[in-house]
Amino acid sequence: MAHKGVLSKFKIYISAALIIISALPVHAGDYLIGSQDVLKITVFDNPDLTTEARVSGEGKITFPLLGEIVVKNLTARQIEKSIGEKLATKGIVKDPQVTAFVQQYNRKVTIIGEVMKPGQYEIPGRATVLDMISLALGMNQNAGYRVTVFRKEPDADGRETTKKISIDMDGLLNGGNLAQNIELQDQDVVYVPKAIFYVYGEVNKPGSYRLEKGVTVKRAIAMAGGLTAKGSQRRIEITRKDGDKESSASAHVDDLVRIDDVIKIKESIF
Repeated sequence: MAHKGVLSKFKIYISAALIIISALPVHAGDYLIGSQDVLKITVFDNPDLTTEARVSGEGKITFPLLGEIVVKNLTARQIEKSIGEKLATKGIVKDPQVTAFVQQYNRKVTIIGEVMKPGQYEIPGRATVLDMISLALGMNQNAGYRVTVFRKEPDADGRETTKKISIDMDGLLNGGNLAQNIELQDQDVVYVPKAIFYVYGEVNKPGSYRLEKGVTVKRAIAMAGGLTAKGSQRRIEITRKDGDKESSASAHVDDLVRIDDVIKIKESIF
């Protein structure tokens, strides 16, 4: 099957990504603090203000003399600046020098679908879509070229909604579009769908094949070993799913193949 383009790049990427992730520093300057992360905050020459706190589900910690402070989705440097400004404004410390460290990360990301090792992973700091797929030991032979990231976000009224982010893996790996390799957030779900189609009838190698971007019926026939002596390019039928419904229609060799299409090559009538 013609799936070497995407999968071969993962074989190279997996080792490098695992090494990079394991070497991530604890004080990552642009890591966004998440719920259940544990922070240690110190103020120079003010040991009584030293605080170790776990971020609550609401994204807050309690800091001495300041009370509750929202820290979720802020970087350590932003927290340092925020606390420093509050201490100075309230006259608690003159010219405070605040340092914030992440003592324990608790970013959890789930990956499901067509990967070798689906499941939930605790991510030590920053992680991208490629990092996550690499931790799951790569995509399997049935994986599609479009991955979806499901992310929980509040709407304008503060109610929790699920945002869908579509990732074009072909554009990322073969086209070098690094903008597709987004950073993941706590509780993200990465879904790698199955993308296969079927060819049967008068072909030399009937069976299921991985659907790549832009595959036509003509290409599908070639992937299935070409036509037999009885096969006809003018007698092709595609059975296609549309939700819970299926429909069959004649097809042309230049038609694009879709996920789960069943392509039947009929005998020539001559």
